[in-house]
Amino acid sequence: MANIKEEKVNRKKGAKVIFIIAFIVFAFYSLTIVFSMLWVFIQSLKTNLEFWDDMISLPQKWLFSNYTEAFRRLEHNDIRLFGMFFNSFWYALGGAVISVFMHAVTGFIFAKYKFRGREAAFSFILFTITIPIVGSLPSLYKVIYTMKINDSPLFLITALGGFTGNFLIMYAFFKGMDWTYAEAAQIDGAGHYFIFFKIMLPLAAGPMFALGILTFIGNWNNYETPILFLDKMPTLSSGLYRFSLIAVYRSAQTVYFAGLLLSILPVLVLVILFGDKISKNLAIGGIKG
Repeated sequence: MANIKEEKVNRKKGAKVIFIIAFIVFAFYSLTIVFSMLWVFIQSLKTNLEFWDDMISLPQKWLFSNYTEAFRRLEHNDIRLFGMFFNSFWYALGGAVISVFMHAVTGFIFAKYKFRGREAAFSFILFTITIPIVGSLPSLYKVIYTMKINDSPLFLITALGGFTGNFLIMYAFFKGMDWTYAEAAQIDGAGHYFIFFKIMLPLAAGPMFALGILTFIGNWNNYETPILFLDKMPTLSSGLYRFSLIAVYRSAQTVYFAGLLLSILPVLVLVILFGDKISKNLAIGGIKG
């Protein structure tokens, strides 16, 4: 008994040490993010000469007018900040809705149906998920430009794949869900489509909402893909990246910083409003027992 008590005490001590280390690491990481954002905010209120003269000091005069200047001066391919906001919105929201729905479909099929070649297909999907995007980029580039869906909202059809990392989350959710729901519906004569759309999708609304928010944020911050395929329809991330390359020559570094902060406002609002729901809704649910 004494040995068992000692083991429990040692485990508790070990857990506390791990918790303290993890807390210190994440606290330091959080402080670096807060410091970076605070630094950008301070620089966004300076003149360009002040910024290059001293990147640490506070502004001599707080130029909130830089934020209005951002809407006037930040542009790419004649698309200004308002246009970039609009492009970011349809790209991020449309891609999130299509992607999450397709991941729900594929995750449900692989979790709840047995068909020939399922194991082989599942193994192949896991393999493709591990391939870095650089490995598939040349073929994707060729397909997009051959189909002529670049610089068009039709580019959103590329989100129809349904076999990225979110597939595993939806697969795990449906795998952990008891088939009792579907069996009860089948007894009443419900078909496959009714079971999926009327029973399973509502039950999966929580995880799908959480994945939708995360996918929206990922699409909003993604600048590589719009640079390659939506050059004439720049999003905020791609447009600001392009502008950053010439901001020095246009003496607009501080205006660029103002644009950066404006671009992250939608993401901050989503995290503040739904951060807790995202963490809770990604828990696997269903009937237990």
